[in-house]
Amino acid sequence: MMSGVSMRDIFFRERLIPPITQVLWIISLIFCAFMIVNIIGVFMHLSERISTNGEIISYVELPGTDRFHPSIRFMDNTGSMHEFVDANGATAPLYLIGTIVQVDYNPEHPRIAEMNTYYFRWGSSIGLAFLALTFWTLGSRFTYKVHG
Repeated sequence: MMSGVSMRDIFFRERLIPPITQVLWIISLIFCAFMIVNIIGVFMHLSERISTNGEIISYVELPGTDRFHPSIRFMDNTGSMHEFVDANGATAPLYLIGTIVQVDYNPEHPRIAEMNTYYFRWGSSIGLAFLALTFWTLGSRFTYKVHG
């Protein structure tokens, strides 16, 4: 047995993969699994929605949140006008009143609507991908080629 090599070390294609690498790679794969579940959830959510343009008509500060939520007006596919307050708010208004934004709504219940922003839609998936890549890269730093 080589010095410095434990029984838990794995050899793969002449590379030594120590336990720390195995743990970091497993964590990376867990992040990948969560990312895939998250992406599937987003696509399932979007499959029930119709996209259209809406206009920000005001901002509402919801009680107890200290956040400004845009009030948006849009026209559905039947020509009816609807207004809603978006669930995602910010500490300061992010858009000017009158800004045209993309709105996703449920055609059966048009008042169930949300402003489509890439950050709120894809931010968690991008964050999970970044974490998975980071842990995979960290784990890779501990592997080394065995000359035998």
